[in-house]
Amino acid sequence: MNFTLWLAYFLTSCTTIATPGPGVLMTIMKSMQHGFAGAKWTVLGTATGTVIMACLSATGLSIILQNSPDAYGVLRTLGGLYMIWLGVKNWRAKTVSLTSAVKKKALQEAHDKAHEATYKADAARIRRFPFFLEGIVLQLTNPMLIMFFVSLFPQFIDPTKDHNLQFSVLAFTYFALVIVIHSGYSVVITRFKSVMSNPTWTRWIYRVGGTIFMFLGIVILRQVAQQYLGLF
Repeated sequence: MNFTLWLAYFLTSCTTIATPGPGVLMTIMKSMQHGFAGAKWTVLGTATGTVIMACLSATGLSIILQNSPDAYGVLRTLGGLYMIWLGVKNWRAKTVSLTSAVKKKALQEAHDKAHEATYKADAARIRRFPFFLEGIVLQLTNPMLIMFFVSLFPQFIDPTKDHNLQFSVLAFTYFALVIVIHSGYSVVITRFKSVMSNPTWTRWIYRVGGTIFMFLGIVILRQVAQQYLGLF
């Protein structure tokens, strides 16, 4: 495993996971309803779902890497452009209070219930397997996730080393980071709700993440240009 590439992947993954999205919102919602004791099962499901999607992406990429070096270059180019797009999207994102967003979502779900009392009684219980399954389903129904992995993995694979080993390390790293970072969100929202109620917090996360994405995208495109065009 190329340690330099792994460090770059680690930074990119931290940025991706920490940026507020569906997984983060689900973790926060469960934390508000059940505390960390309930949210941890959703976090584990979300992390497991990312590994499943990563494996699906890696299977196809492994074939491409072994049979078409030019296609590998195309994927790197698309990946670089995709990262720049993510950066611009994060910079332009409308920031809101994470707790407000979660409360609105929870309220909408409550209104969909025929009996509010039944809903509250059900919400008070921690159901480990259903919470775990919710996290998996969330990831498996997110078409952007597999596109992300298809774009992400080629940037951090050393073609001269064993592909399967590298894919395994990258997938496990992402799994571990989801556990750590989402658990961090859960602990903060459980113990310090006021911290997450400030829109400035989410604006800071989006813009720092967006800047890192754009920087990495430019670096990737520069590397591809050097390799194929002899530029820079």
